[in-house]
Amino acid sequence: MANAPISSDFRSFDLHAKDVRVDAELVWERMRAQPGLARSEALGGFYLISRYAELRQALVDHALFSSAQGIVVPDQGVRSMHIPAEVDPPAQRAYRAIMARHFTPDRVAKMAPRIRRIVTSLLDRITGETHVDFVDAFARPLPVHVSLALLGLPEGDAQRLDALVVALHEEVATGVRQGGADQLTAYVRDTLLARAPKVSSDDDTLVSDIICGAVDGRPLTLEEQVSMVRLILVGGFDSTAIALTTAVWWLAQRPEDLERLRAEPSLIDAFNEDVVRFASPATYLRRTVSRDVTFGGQDLAAGDRVVLAFGAANRDPAEFECPSQIRLDRKPNNHLGFGFGAHRCIGSWVAKAEMKIAIEEVLARYAGISLDPDQGVMMSSGLNQGIVRLPIILKPKGG
Repeated sequence: MANAPISSDFRSFDLHAKDVRVDAELVWERMRAQPGLARSEALGGFYLISRYAELRQALVDHALFSSAQGIVVPDQGVRSMHIPAEVDPPAQRAYRAIMARHFTPDRVAKMAPRIRRIVTSLLDRITGETHVDFVDAFARPLPVHVSLALLGLPEGDAQRLDALVVALHEEVATGVRQGGADQLTAYVRDTLLARAPKVSSDDDTLVSDIICGAVDGRPLTLEEQVSMVRLILVGGFDSTAIALTTAVWWLAQRPEDLERLRAEPSLIDAFNEDVVRFASPATYLRRTVSRDVTFGGQDLAAGDRVVLAFGAANRDPAEFECPSQIRLDRKPNNHLGFGFGAHRCIGSWVAKAEMKIAIEEVLARYAGISLDPDQGVMMSSGLNQGIVRLPIILKPKGG
């Protein structure tokens, strides 16, 4: 096998390092330019797949690039599996089928009025305010409340659950257990135990379907149920918030695009698709190599860990013209922002609905948006990277 030389450029690359997302586009460019696969010795060591064609190939070859040994770095040691994200096909498909009906386009379309009520309620809270942090005021709470509605969990638990998810991400980044993950697991377990005796055929919530779910002809264990609900919470909060925040960040700097969307609302869907490509909120996910192979010009051994660099692949100029720009009418747009293949994000249609309705309502209420020159934008590190603080100035219509 012809093994490419490994550059020292990425030996210390740590996706959890502070400010790692700042100017990451330049890092991704160097990553893609490696003759083989970039290699980091941080966080236990891993290779990086950063070119679009190779990342897409890795996503569909789940037999070679397994999720079953975990999808995060660093390793969590004793951990609870995230089902179905950390299960390989064919078993993964059986678990996913239990949830699938809640995430179809038709089902999400029926949920749209409820999403719009959540959107308008959040915007009502900041009526009269002109200087806001868009993340805290709107982008973060929106997917939290929508996820709870989808699951059939109490709306009043939103703030508590959001705090626990944030704590869980901190534990993943540091490798230090501080109780957030355990508390989130305990909340989900207690909820399932309390709900199970009351579930009936009339229930139509995701939690009820998980409680009644079965694989291989047997009911799900409580541990499996907990894992599936917890994954929806963890996966549903961050990524949509980052994508929506990126959309507003872009429009705040480009009033011509904002006005074009206002004049041509049919472009909102295409705009949001390119926002997801550009933002790549699920920025890095891990796989484990199942057998010795040469991939991307690199010799890999069974057991090697690889990290899929979605942000880098979605900015690959070999696939996307002018990848550093968000285009309102990019076609084709075969981005990997929602993943691809068996593990493609099951909640993508929900995320798209949230983003579309949010942009529609923001355009309806505000004549203009601009960045607050007195406060800076903040970016996150870790597996989900993007804007986590966005101070903006709102100009209400008629104001």
